[in-house]
Amino acid sequence: MKYLKTIFGLALLGLVIGLFFSLPRVLKIREVDCQSQFGPCNAEIQKSIERIKNGEKSLNDTKEELDLLLASEILISNYSFQFQLPDVLGVNVIERKPKYALKVKGADSYALVDGEGYVIYFQKLTSLPILTVPEPPPNVGEPVPKDVFFGLELLYSMFSTYQIREGIIENETLVIELSQGPKVIFPLEGERDVLLGSLTLVLSRLNSGDEETRIENVPGVSIIDLRFKNPVIK
Repeated sequence: MKYLKTIFGLALLGLVIGLFFSLPRVLKIREVDCQSQFGPCNAEIQKSIERIKNGEKSLNDTKEELDLLLASEILISNYSFQFQLPDVLGVNVIERKPKYALKVKGADSYALVDGEGYVIYFQKLTSLPILTVPEPPPNVGEPVPKDVFFGLELLYSMFSTYQIREGIIENETLVIELSQGPKVIFPLEGERDVLLGSLTLVLSRLNSGDEETRIENVPGVSIIDLRFKNPVIK
């Protein structure tokens, strides 16, 4: 009896393993449901997924084709699949989200850049922090140069803290003008937190007096230069 149970158990295990490997080749997918962290996938991603003809391919073939498609899709940073009975393949994607905007002076569009530094698309208008650069931005799907990305991160921090939306890279520095205040010059390398901390310290000292001595009213203070170990105030 024990011997028969062992044989039966091995046969059942073999059947399960066989089904595990064969079902993905047999099951037909008639619908692909794409969801992102924001809800349904955006129109561009949906359009790409529609290139996969549903109802004619197996689960395996559908996943393989979607793998090739999604791996090359710049708007997606990560994705996974989930089979849903009886014939639906769920696609869960993490969409890249624009965080910064780049432009060349005189250009009529902005290159939108995600938090990892990749250009994800161009558009005419934006409410994101805008960095003006001397050279045209990279193509869609390409990363911005390291120094430009450093400048974008500094600008975003200034936007979060002081609501400053615009900056410019010139002479290999980031230049930002405070509202009713001096021009701030940042290097394009170093410790971002240290640079921002230095600026905060300088502004707190300049603003430490009464209303008449606040930074926008301090005579002669037009530039805060943070390129040196000790900030230079002019």
